[in-house]
Amino acid sequence: MPVPAPLPFPEPDDLHRQGRDLVAQGRTDEALALFQHAAATAELFQARLPLRKAAANPDALGRILYDAGYCLLDLGLVDEALAWFQRAVASAELGDAQGRIHGDNLAACQHLAGICLARLGRHEEALAWFHQAAESARQGDAQGRVDHDSVGRSLNQAGTCLVHLNRREEALTGFQQAVAAAELGNVQGRVDHAALGAGLHLVGDCLHSLGHVTEALPWFHSAVQALERGAPDMPVSHDDVSRSMLRVSDCLMDLGRAEDALHWAQAAVKAAEDGDAAGRVNLESLSHGLHAMGRILATMGYPDAAMDWLRYAAETAEQGDPLGLPAILRAGTTCLRTLGRMEEAQAWAARVSAPVG
Repeated sequence: MPVPAPLPFPEPDDLHRQGRDLVAQGRTDEALALFQHAAATAELFQARLPLRKAAANPDALGRILYDAGYCLLDLGLVDEALAWFQRAVASAELGDAQGRIHGDNLAACQHLAGICLARLGRHEEALAWFHQAAESARQGDAQGRVDHDSVGRSLNQAGTCLVHLNRREEALTGFQQAVAAAELGNVQGRVDHAALGAGLHLVGDCLHSLGHVTEALPWFHSAVQALERGAPDMPVSHDDVSRSMLRVSDCLMDLGRAEDALHWAQAAVKAAEDGDAAGRVNLESLSHGLHAMGRILATMGYPDAAMDWLRYAAETAEQGDPLGLPAILRAGTTCLRTLGRMEEAQAWAARVSAPVG
């Protein structure tokens, strides 16, 4: 059989590689155009030249479609991204040139289809995609190796959908299964403790929301320990550590252990001041910790000390947590009234409904 003559346009694989190089440079718009061109070219080969490699490898086309969807999602075009991820799933389900289905690639496409649906508020549909993604990830890659981290990520997202659907008991089971998967690690068995910590935190949150405060407390403790270890070969995000420390403090306050709660809230403030993995301080996290310090000290009967923390919290919230500011101002108003400083209390109360900035 004669060999087909070269076509007057680039191979899809070449376009795909060029697009990925542009993504690495942060040139998302340009990368998207190349991925779309690569997909159209691969589909043309599939329609007209069925003996070509690109046509015989739907999984390769799925990877191109996935990358185009990822660019669209990064650009905030969620509806369009969803359509590309769904096309990627359809291709990945056909397998590679040998007919082998790469469960890891299929799972990645299904997971991001779920992410799009969740962002669009379509949580019931997203839930089904995340469950499919977890099941595909369990099938492993072409060599049968399972990335349990991916399984855990999809189960966590499924649990979050169930929370939105007010099915918290089911969500709790899903979050616990996600933790069990994360503890097994990636295909090399290496555990991402940052991801594990995030999963432990979700279990604690779910238990706490169900009123199981005593049961939630050790999960938040474990989350702190895991998050302090961080992701492999990455700096620790102290911002994430701070959030879990603050939840430990919340549980202890619920259990009437104010002095212990104060210790954890102070540690949460210190962690928030240390910033995320890049050293950037999240002012919202910091204001939450400062507010907690003020609330706890007020509960313990130290309104003067509480006001010092609440002033700092209000200043921080004005810069980076406007939604949290009213609660801080109300707490400060109560403290000032306790101290008999009525004019100052009135001024704080007036700020509750005033626009920030």
